[in-house]
Amino acid sequence: MNTFLLISAIALWVAVLGIGFLLLGALRALGLLSWRLEQLEAITPSRIGRDGLKLGKKALDFTLPNAAGADMSLHDFAGRKVLLVLTQSGCGPCREIVPELNRLHEKGDHQVVVVNNAELDGTRRWAAEVGARFPVLAQEKFSLSKRYQVFVTPFAFLIDEHGVITSKG
Repeated sequence: MNTFLLISAIALWVAVLGIGFLLLGALRALGLLSWRLEQLEAITPSRIGRDGLKLGKKALDFTLPNAAGADMSLHDFAGRKVLLVLTQSGCGPCREIVPELNRLHEKGDHQVVVVNNAELDGTRRWAAEVGARFPVLAQEKFSLSKRYQVFVTPFAFLIDEHGVITSKG
């Protein structure tokens, strides 16, 4: 009888260990599968479009208030090359690019237009703090960014004199 109990106990432990190893193997496989799915999602283009509007597409017109409170539209710059830059108050890199944007604006080859994500008062403060010498417009709740399919700042679109997006990033 004792031998039977000992063999039963050993068989039970072997079964428990076997099930444990199977469970660990299944969890490892699940982890690998999850990791592979994450990798696939990272390199698969999203249907939403997180890289902005496509090159060669007509830039979407908009009207937004500038830092002085007057409304400005993209079509106000028709016939000129426009560098449209989307920024956000509190964004360090957005602040860092302003001296270069000022230089480009003063050079005159392109009309620099910055659309800052903040309420009008916040945009006024940001434009004054960074010393912007180009038009700074205010968008709230990423309203224009969503239309332009941009989810990071700063992000810029180069728009030719015909209103077509020729470069972005």
